[in-house]
Amino acid sequence: MAQARRLSRALAAVGFVAAAVSCPAWLAGCAASVPARGSAPAAVTPAGPAAVSDDFRPLVLSPFGTAFKDVPVPLTEVLVFHQPESRRTSEDADCFRPNVVVAFLGRAPADHLLCFDHDHLKRIEASVVLPAAEAPALFTAACTDWRRGNPASAPEPDACAGTQGDIAFDARRTDGPDAAAATVSITLVAVPPP
Repeated sequence: MAQARRLSRALAAVGFVAAAVSCPAWLAGCAASVPARGSAPAAVTPAGPAAVSDDFRPLVLSPFGTAFKDVPVPLTEVLVFHQPESRRTSEDADCFRPNVVVAFLGRAPADHLLCFDHDHLKRIEASVVLPAAEAPALFTAACTDWRRGNPASAPEPDACAGTQGDIAFDARRTDGPDAAAATVSITLVAVPPP
């Protein structure tokens, strides 16, 4: 009987050691990004002026109009609550968070949503938190690049809108509740055909 208890304790200890050794590897596999069909999504680059890319295209994991079932990455539904008396508008859509990490302004977005209307990709929303001291210069540089090829207009310090190819963008920079941080939010939609 005592020998059975010692064996049982030894097996339990081996099980705990095996779990401790394999758990980090298993979690790393769960957290790994799933590449899009045909191309891998952009990896998150380290923060810093030399490594920052202002391209918003990594946020577009599938072309606008893609059917929900054809999106090449796993998605997690995001619940959106509406007031009972409010009516559904065209801005309301079923939004999902992609289970893949991409870079936006050199950082992983704090939020990244793919929104579908009638089961087709209609809108992409993302936001990234930046150090408050760096945010104005990063936002201005990104806006200048995004607006290349758009009609000239007076730049706004906290807003940027225009088109880039077949995508219309609307970006905003806001100060966060923490004085050391600022948020850059962007909404992307397809440019309607002429």
